[in-house]
Formats: sequence, C-alpha cells, structure tokens
Amino acid sequence: MNFELIDQAIEYTFVDENNNSKKGKSRIFPHVKKGVTATGLAQFGTAIASLQGNSLSSATLIQKQAIKLNEQD
Repeated sequence: MNFELIDQAIEYTFVDENNNSKKGKSRIFPHVKKGVTATGLAQFGTAIASLQGNSLSSATLIQKQAIKLNEQD
C-alpha cells in the first residue's frame, strides 16, 4: 500500500516584534504546489512577514494523503 498526495497547505506563524507578546498570528495558505521546496516556502513566508511588518516565527507543511487500498502491481 502506498500514499497518494491529495492536497497540501502551509501554515505560517508571524510575530510582531514591536509587540511584547510572544503569541503569534497564524495564517494558512491552501493548495501548495506539489514538489515545492522547503527553501521556497520559507522565502515566501519571510516575504509575507516583511510586507506585514512582522517576522516569521514558524512554518508547517500540512499534507492530506490517501491510502491506496486496491493497488495492483
């Protein structure tokens, strides 16, 4: 049995350095392209954070995968 990637999203957590709170704001971007690199996702998150005047605190790739039950060789 194998997995089949159905969809993936990226969740970024942004922190406002001007605010003393350590709690960040989380945003999820759906429909991430298959084959995207970790470097590309990090660069995108950093760019979004910069546009908001924040810094990127974390990034998490979220994947939905199906299990192929009736797989034939």
